[in-house]
Amino acid sequence: MNNLSDFYQLVKDFCDSHNMINEFLFLGSSEDLSNREFNYRSIVLIPSGSNISRDLSRPIYTLSFDAAVLDKCPSGDELSLVKSTEENLFVVGQLQDYLIQTDENCYIEDVDVLNYMSEDDNVTSAMFTLTVSFARANYNKGIDF
Repeated sequence: MNNLSDFYQLVKDFCDSHNMINEFLFLGSSEDLSNREFNYRSIVLIPSGSNISRDLSRPIYTLSFDAAVLDKCPSGDELSLVKSTEENLFVVGQLQDYLIQTDENCYIEDVDVLNYMSEDDNVTSAMFTLTVSFARANYNKGIDF
């Protein structure tokens, strides 16, 4: 895989096929999250940074995403909160396994488990950074002037 379009389709296919995921969102910024209704359990990807390199004669570019798995459970039900949190982490692990099995050069780091309480529901989340590397051409391209 060597471009963002293919990577997007790969993640979308994972989310569409996974029995625990109801929604996949690829957003332009975290501001796009506000005032949005979610079809829980949701996976959200937001591009957050990139690096272009030719170090060690290995031309690649990396792209990092702020990512989250979001779920909802009843407020005041501790067992549901534990189960939702556990399942969110399970889905993150399965996403990582799926990407590795499809030969993606990626890694997931710094998974933060956060919960947001409201009167009726708790929104549970596993927020993480997903970084993927894409190959570039082995030779220097001409400049398009």
